[in-house]
Amino acid sequence: MAILHKGLVPAVALSLLFGIGTLANPVSAAEEAVLIPGATVFKQINPLYPIIAKTYPVIGINFHDDDDPRVVDYSQNALASDHALRDGVEQAGAAVREIDGKVVVIGESMGSMVAARLAADLASRPDPPSTNDIRFVLIASPEAGIAEYFKEGTYIPLLNYRVSRIPESPYPTTIVIGEYDGWADPPDRPWNLVSLANALLGMAYVHGPTISAADPIDVPPENTTVNGNVTTHLVPTKNLPLTQPFRDLGIPDHVVDQADRILRPIVDAGYVRHDLPGDSRPYLSDGAIHRNVQSVQQAREQSAEASGADQEPSENSGQQRLAGGDDRLDQSDLDVQEPKNDSDVQESENDSDMQQPDSDTAARQAGSGDAADDGVRN
Repeated sequence: MAILHKGLVPAVALSLLFGIGTLANPVSAAEEAVLIPGATVFKQINPLYPIIAKTYPVIGINFHDDDDPRVVDYSQNALASDHALRDGVEQAGAAVREIDGKVVVIGESMGSMVAARLAADLASRPDPPSTNDIRFVLIASPEAGIAEYFKEGTYIPLLNYRVSRIPESPYPTTIVIGEYDGWADPPDRPWNLVSLANALLGMAYVHGPTISAADPIDVPPENTTVNGNVTTHLVPTKNLPLTQPFRDLGIPDHVVDQADRILRPIVDAGYVRHDLPGDSRPYLSDGAIHRNVQSVQQAREQSAEASGADQEPSENSGQQRLAGGDDRLDQSDLDVQEPKNDSDVQESENDSDMQQPDSDTAARQAGSGDAADDGVRN
């Protein structure tokens, strides 16, 4: 895959001719975008499909600068997912190979699953593209969210889909997740029914065009994580999807906002990311129940540090307590305990000089004895 755009040579020539540029800053290739839409059902006869398809050019619009992106046409059949994914990789791969220059592949929902598989497929080829020539953006991937409810490899007959995780690849990858999107951001504790209901409505209010048009500029720094070549953005959702229908019915925002303030802590309690240190409540991940052991360990470490700071002896701590008005020395204080174990004190207790009575004491004892004898004789 060529790195330089075919218009580079004329541009450099004109630059040299008119003295308006230098070879130190060559013109870089324009990045072209390949967009992979999400799933649908009965595509050929679905009367809503033409309406939905009009939103496809919006996919990842803030992650590329291509004025005329290519939209991949593939099966998209949600009821035959594995077949649709294979078809998507084939069609998207063909679109990428047709581009002579840098490429950004952007997939939304099922399209993000296609994009991730395409990245792994390209990396495994004998002549893989350079990591400088292609990057991937995965928007609202179910394999980053609801697929975690199942063990990898689990087969779901209804969707004809075998559960998988996002495969690793050497290419720069951006993952975009909409907060409360039931497909990409379901609660870690689905038994929290309020949180689950909110995520189900998030499938309608957050998933799709809403998250596809997300702008990374609007993502707070604390919601962005970087792990190697993978950058993940958690896009905040201002209003709870759970209460959005009331807004749609015309109920004033300030009334619904009050409900949001009450419900949001309950909703957030379903997500591990909101757990405080020491919270060991169980959660669902990789098809199994787990406990937040790391959070418990973190709480223990913080407690140990705080306890160590409180118990650290200060200089003349016993005198400080007396100066503070307490005339009782704490027997647990180190300054009080240490003399009991002092070797000099123990040695002095065993010293022979201390065991011999002095002359005055001996005289008093002798005098007492003589007096006793006189009493007996009398």
